[in-house]
Amino acid sequence: MDLITGLPIHPLINHGVAVLVPLAAIGALLVIFIPKLRLNYSPLVLVTVLLATVSAFIATQSGEALAERVGLPNAHATQGERLSYVVLAFAILFSIWFALEKSERTRERVANLGKRVLKVVIPITAISSFVLTILVGHSGAQATWKDRIDQTQATALAETGPKPINPAGTINLSNSEIKTHNLKSDCWSIVNGNVYNLTSYVKSHPGGASVIANICGKDGSKAFVNQHNTQGKPNNVLSSFLLGPVGASITAEAGQKVIEPPVAGKGDESDEESDED
Repeated sequence: MDLITGLPIHPLINHGVAVLVPLAAIGALLVIFIPKLRLNYSPLVLVTVLLATVSAFIATQSGEALAERVGLPNAHATQGERLSYVVLAFAILFSIWFALEKSERTRERVANLGKRVLKVVIPITAISSFVLTILVGHSGAQATWKDRIDQTQATALAETGPKPINPAGTINLSNSEIKTHNLKSDCWSIVNGNVYNLTSYVKSHPGGASVIANICGKDGSKAFVNQHNTQGKPNNVLSSFLLGPVGASITAEAGQKVIEPPVAGKGDESDEESDED
C-alpha cells in the first residue's frame, strides 16, 4: 500500500479516516442511547464503523510505506498507530452490541450487566476514536506544513530586514541565500542552525535521492531529527558537508566547492559502537 498513479495513497486515505471515524463515533452514540433510531440506522452505522476500521488500517500501512520514502514523522506515526488500535476495539465492541441487539434469543440470554458494560465501553472507544482522529490530522498537517510555513516566514523576515553587506568574494549564509540553492545539482540545507552543502550527497544518500531533494533550499532540521535523531553515523556524515552556521560569511570559493561524501565504511565501527551505547 504505497502509490496510486504515481502519488502516495496516504494523504488520500487520510481524508476517508477523517470523515468515517467521526461519523461512526457519532452514529454509534446515537443508536445506543436513542432506541427509536436503532432499527433503521444501526446497520448503516455498523457499515460505517467497519469502513472506518479498514480505512484506519490502510492509513497506517500506507503511512509506513511513505515514511520509508520521505522520513518518519514520529509524533504523527505514533498517534496514527494508536488510532488504528482504538478504532479496531471500537469496531469489535460495536459489532458485538449490534449482534446482541439483532438476536432476540441471544438478547434474552445475555445478562443486563453485560449490556450495560457495552453501553459504557463503546462510547469511550467511540469518543477516543473521534479525538484521536483530530490529533492525528493535526500532527500530520504539522509534519507536512510547519517547516514550510516557518521557512517562508523566516525568508520574509530576511528579505524585509537590512541586507548584509559582504566583502568582495564572500557569501553570507542567510535564509535568502540558502533558498537559492534548491536543486539536486545545487543543494544547500539548514539543519539545527547550520548550513550544509549536500549537492554531492543527493545521489549517494542510502534512503534515496528524493529524501535529500525534499530539503534542498530550506530548513531540514525536523526531517533529519525525525529520521535520525542522535544516531552517531548520520550525524558524522552530515558534519562532513558543513559550510557554517546560519548568518556566517564564507568565501565564494568555499561555497562553490563540491564536498565529496565520506568514504563508505570509514568510521563505521566506532559509529556502530556509539549507536549501541
